[in-house]
Amino acid sequence: MSEEEKERNYLSDLLIKVDQKLTEINEAILGKSDEIAEIHKHMQDHKRDMDNLEKNAMREVIRNYSLQGEHSLENRKRLIRLKDTGFFGRIDFLENNKQTAKNIYIGVHNFQDSQRNKNLVFDWRAPISGLFYDFELGEAFYEINAKTIEGSILLKRQFRIRNGEMEYMLDTNITIHDEVLQEELNKTSSSKMKNIVATIQKEQNAIIRNEEARHLIIQGVAGSGKTSIALHRIAYLLYRFKETITSEDILIISPNKVFASYISNVLPELGEETVAETSVEEIADELLGYQIKFQSFFEQVTELLEKNDQKLIERIQFKSSQELLKKIDEYHIYLQNDAFKIYLLKANSFLHGL
Repeated sequence: MSEEEKERNYLSDLLIKVDQKLTEINEAILGKSDEIAEIHKHMQDHKRDMDNLEKNAMREVIRNYSLQGEHSLENRKRLIRLKDTGFFGRIDFLENNKQTAKNIYIGVHNFQDSQRNKNLVFDWRAPISGLFYDFELGEAFYEINAKTIEGSILLKRQFRIRNGEMEYMLDTNITIHDEVLQEELNKTSSSKMKNIVATIQKEQNAIIRNEEARHLIIQGVAGSGKTSIALHRIAYLLYRFKETITSEDILIISPNKVFASYISNVLPELGEETVAETSVEEIADELLGYQIKFQSFFEQVTELLEKNDQKLIERIQFKSSQELLKKIDEYHIYLQNDAFKIYLLKANSFLHGL
């Protein structure tokens, strides 16, 4: 059997198990819905006979069932995505002092075969998945639970899977092959930003997984992937620190609504909840108490396009320059030193004046 046939069989077995899990989840969701409906009916039929303790207990049961249902719905969404994309990478990693290499398949989400207690696909954010992005064939290591696991990568393989079908696979000794990168770039040319988990490169991976920097600034030219890396970093942090960080702790400040719409599907595509989003204009409105009117970005662009106003162009250029920052700093120093002075009057002169 060829290597490609083996990989297609692995994908086929994975999809069968995903379908089985989806069936289990759908039955569980339906069962919880029926139980909640039954409890509601019971409360309606016996509301006069039930005391407050019984009513509160039943409400708590309904709340718990609802939370379980929401969790099941999130799992179902992840499985549906997994069924579509399967996995995009594989590494064979032989730990030092071990006889057999681990076959690590990497995808957008984790999937475990509960019967064999074995991970069939590892989440791209898992510590072991970092091997795929950071190392070529040969010696490699990853860290987990403050331990360093050393060994060697014997094989690195990449896949393109869409709608549960393997379009191609290739072996490579570098993280991203030019053909794969080009395919992904062509695929993502749309009105929506896509996830780039299949094409993250070593330097980008270092930014995404950085856990030491409290403040991290990503710099790069237009189109270099700054926003995409920032969104993948959010997804990584939500995965890595899920016990202490939730989507409610994160705020994305976008330049405008169009940009916000463009990036809106990346986190859900990575299996995370959407996070709160605002714009610079909305922040300005709140800080100014909605009392000072200013030109929005859209209004400014419209005026520039409709009017050939050289003075307006010069004002905008000045406001976008380092010179404006220098003037603000100078004014700040002036306010500190000269804007407010205390004059002391002699007591007798003051009384004489009265």
